[in-house]
Amino acid sequence: MVNAGRFVLIEIFNALNSLELKSLEEPLYLFGQFFQKPLECLTLAYYLPQNAGAIARKYIQDPQLLSFIDAECFIVSTVNALQTPMINASMVLCDRHFGGINYPLGGVGGIAKSLAKGLVDQGSQILYKANVTSIITEQGKAVGVRLSDGREFFAKTIISNATRWDTFGKLVKGESLPKEEENFQKVYVKAPSFLSIHMGVKAEVLPPDTDCHHFVLENNWTSLEEPYGSIFLSIPTILDSSLAPEGRHILHIFTTSSMDDWQGLSRIDYEAKKQVVADEIISRLEKKLFPGLRSSIDFIEVELKPLTSLILLYICNSIHC
Repeated sequence: MVNAGRFVLIEIFNALNSLELKSLEEPLYLFGQFFQKPLECLTLAYYLPQNAGAIARKYIQDPQLLSFIDAECFIVSTVNALQTPMINASMVLCDRHFGGINYPLGGVGGIAKSLAKGLVDQGSQILYKANVTSIITEQGKAVGVRLSDGREFFAKTIISNATRWDTFGKLVKGESLPKEEENFQKVYVKAPSFLSIHMGVKAEVLPPDTDCHHFVLENNWTSLEEPYGSIFLSIPTILDSSLAPEGRHILHIFTTSSMDDWQGLSRIDYEAKKQVVADEIISRLEKKLFPGLRSSIDFIEVELKPLTSLILLYICNSIHC
């Protein structure tokens, strides 16, 4: 029965691979694709409303294996399999096994730099430090943006890279919510954010056969979705040693957290709590993976994603998008 479940994953993955990589949420795009790939589109339409957990439980009874699938989905979506759309799970899980995982030399920042270069090479102009304060609308349609320095830019299509809450709650002013957005916000379940620890360590603390990525979940499966219950670890210098000085490794450690845990703290208490949480995470990694990790640290920085994001996004009461 496990093989039957595997077939479902591959069936969805092959259907996705047959289509051009565009939004599956655009009805006009899917309608146009239907006439070219009817069978694949029907496959995706069938699985679109289904979740990975329900399908897994259709073919698998082993509680340990089902918990493992929950963890796999949590790594992808920060929610368990019953809350992870089947199409999303298939796309990510299969992609890891068909062709492997690609890593950009020089770090993930190289992707943004390459995209920016490609845009400029094709005649586009990129404005840096351009803080958007509002989206200009006419008759309910977005037609331009207004910057914090008063400049305005107009175009046939306006794309917002801000969150949908900031887009409709802060940038689009004086307009009622579109019905589709109103429906989405009614059913939306808030996902956790992350506390990140960036470390530079001596290379000898890592065994020679250390892998690039780790997911640490001690004790039992029940702590999977709890704040700080699981630990994500990425060591990019395993694949690209140029990112750090010779004899050193970079560790990016992150764990789920919530804004609620940090609200109302004074600056002193906030910094102290960050240190306490970081110390606990390091102790867990020392016990589970790398004995002597703490004594090998050359550099450490703790970043709380919810607050950092607010600081970055709301400079001068504006939004970068």
